[in-house]
Amino acid sequence: MINIFVKVKEIADAIWISTAVCFMLFLYAPLELLLTNQEEFWFDGYLLTPIMLVVFLITCLSSILVFALLRKLDGKLYRIGVMLYFAGFIGLYVQGNFLAAGLPSLDGEPIDWSLYTAERWKSVGVWIAAAAIVVAAFCKWKSEYFSNAVKAVSIGMTMMLCITLLILAITNQGFHRKPSMSVTTRNMFQMSKDSNFIVLLLDAVDAQAMESLLEMDPEYQDIFTDFTFYNNVMAAYPYTQHSIPYILSGIWYENETEFREYETEAYASSRFFETMEEAGYQMGFYEAELLLDDAGMGRFDNILPNKRGVSDKWAFARWQILMTGFKYAPYDLKRFSFVNPNAFSELKMIPEGETLFTPSNIDFYDGVLYKEIDKIEEKCFRFIHLDGGHVPFIYNENVELVPEEQGTYEDNLKACLTITRTYLEKLKESDVYDNSVIFVMADHGYNWLDPHGRQNPILFVKGIGERHGFGVSDAPISFEDLQEAYQRLLQGKDSTQIFDWKSGDERERRYLFHEYLKEDHMVEYRQPGQAHDTDAMYETGKVYER
Repeated sequence: MINIFVKVKEIADAIWISTAVCFMLFLYAPLELLLTNQEEFWFDGYLLTPIMLVVFLITCLSSILVFALLRKLDGKLYRIGVMLYFAGFIGLYVQGNFLAAGLPSLDGEPIDWSLYTAERWKSVGVWIAAAAIVVAAFCKWKSEYFSNAVKAVSIGMTMMLCITLLILAITNQGFHRKPSMSVTTRNMFQMSKDSNFIVLLLDAVDAQAMESLLEMDPEYQDIFTDFTFYNNVMAAYPYTQHSIPYILSGIWYENETEFREYETEAYASSRFFETMEEAGYQMGFYEAELLLDDAGMGRFDNILPNKRGVSDKWAFARWQILMTGFKYAPYDLKRFSFVNPNAFSELKMIPEGETLFTPSNIDFYDGVLYKEIDKIEEKCFRFIHLDGGHVPFIYNENVELVPEEQGTYEDNLKACLTITRTYLEKLKESDVYDNSVIFVMADHGYNWLDPHGRQNPILFVKGIGERHGFGVSDAPISFEDLQEAYQRLLQGKDSTQIFDWKSGDERERRYLFHEYLKEDHMVEYRQPGQAHDTDAMYETGKVYER
């Protein structure tokens, strides 16, 4: 026993630095990311912690064993190893906690790393400085002093990270257990013989870009026979997360509460949903990124309880490690750690016998091609949110996957048109087209040069029994008008009668802008001109912050 104690004591600095590094990378980093971005992930700390605790134990023990082997082989080599590991710890800590603000967004867009030269040099400077300071201390101090410094810093920083996690958990509802529910494809292709209300939402499809395609090829216009295309529509927000609750409730989010509280209240108090339920509609809500924090989600037939857990723990851990690397790795290594946060959605447990809904254009298109419409007596509401034109640009006109470097936004839009054409034809073949209200719309527009230019989404509308050629209106419409439009469509109005605003009218419309992942700072804009005219928008001076 005494002999073992002596051996452990001889590598105590290695034990503590291994614990500190592995704790920071495999427990602190994933939990900190989750706690500060609760709305971005379906899982909670109770699912994340056990999986990453195993990763921590494996990596920490492996690290200690390597150092034990080095100590047995060569004491000098062991001390150099501890020095390098300690320098790496300091570099990782500074990189991940002080240089993260300049990171590119993980929103699926291809990253042009050449735009981040300044961040690269900051990173290089930090790592050189960390190495220089640690090497200088190693050379100047006695071995015992350096070893004690490594232990003290490692213990102190680990304790500090633990306290930080506790504070984050308390202030960000980190002890909240998220419900185990899944958005499935159940009844997605089930339609009513009586009446249907269908919203096909194609993400990030810009009205001006779509109009250019329609003008370029009149055959595309034939897809929307019986529809009115409103090309002068102002969205409410520039990104999906806030847009969809607003589209379905008409309730603005102004950072007055946690977003999860707003979303729960928006869906629970939606006048539109209440009307649909009172009218006896069977409701399907096909939206992959729902927080599912509301017991009211039980009103939707396709949102079902499931077992807690992930379908592939090692894949889950791998994605977590990659996301940690994206934040903590030196800048030149970050490109190898790129991961779309939406990848976690595919690892959710699925209720037995069900299929998890994904927003994939291909998955939905395959369903349209190969599944039959099941007709029932009960009225049906279907809200279906697809990738649409959203990055990455990986679809061609035939809705086939193409290499990202070959895809374009225009090709993604052509895929949207193919999907829409095929879906509408399917509804016609099944004799449920005429008795359906149909929206083909986007949650926001898209501008690949300016994030401020996402305010003009597509909006195509057809009422029940509506028959006419393809119509276009440049009436100044806002998402603020949607709630009234829904009610009028349910009353039998056609698409030309659902808005009070007409072509030629002048109107100022509201828009709340925030940068990606910086929704805690919203700026109010007003648009007195055409919706697509970014230059015409002006700030009102109102800012909504949390």
